[in-house]
Amino acid sequence: MPNHSPHLLTSGRRLWPVVDSIRFIALVSIFLAGLSEQVQAVEPKWATVQRHGPFLVHSEFPLGRYRHVLDSLDTLPARFHKTLDLPVTGQPIHVHLLSSRRRYRAHVRERLPDRGRRRALYLKAPDRGYVFAYRHNDWSRDLHHECTHAMIHNALPYLPLWLDEGLAEYFEGPPSESARSHPHLARLRWSIQLGWTPSLERLESRRGFQSMATRDYRESWAWVHFLLHGPPAAQRALADYLVAIRQNRPPGLFSRWIKPRLPAAADALKMHLSDLSR
Repeated sequence: MPNHSPHLLTSGRRLWPVVDSIRFIALVSIFLAGLSEQVQAVEPKWATVQRHGPFLVHSEFPLGRYRHVLDSLDTLPARFHKTLDLPVTGQPIHVHLLSSRRRYRAHVRERLPDRGRRRALYLKAPDRGYVFAYRHNDWSRDLHHECTHAMIHNALPYLPLWLDEGLAEYFEGPPSESARSHPHLARLRWSIQLGWTPSLERLESRRGFQSMATRDYRESWAWVHFLLHGPPAAQRALADYLVAIRQNRPPGLFSRWIKPRLPAAADALKMHLSDLSR
């Protein structure tokens, strides 16, 4: 979903490639160095402050009528851990929920100029993570998407852009959402009929969130779903790749990693999506 936010550390649209991230960190360090103090200095009047697992939620509006959103947020860390076998501890994650787009833009721009145009935002400061979002018709998906990025940052030192975004797309829906009803699947089905060939190499060429198109988020979700629910070789490839990253053993490009483990991965992905469509 191209209306999500950029991140400021490591790799991805929210997690940039390592070299790019180092360069970007240097450019914005003046903002990040004092981010915690700035947040405290210009903090809005919060109507509600609640703890939900690793998330400390600050909301400008009462949350009583949004119990379903908070219940889903409560279960997100357990889903994340069970699915990926990654820890959900680490830096505290402060979630700021603003009452409107106008309030959200003002809140974000006080911290990082020109970032308020995104519909939701994850930032990693030196001592904590921040998720910024605002209330609208589909804000729960934004919230889960950005909170997933926050947990990824806590669990891993880096992650390729496409995989970071694919995981956030995967976890942004409620636990009850079936892949068969996912909004990405219908468009992917048409793409297959029109001769689309999945390409990890193309996704790996993306170097920042600005270069990510809608189809890139869609294809990233497809690869993640395949790697989590596809053939055992695909599932093992992803699990071992994440273990290598967590243990600081750089595994290189995933397209090269999976090739000896599943040589016809692109064809297997198309078959996986076709099966989901039936």
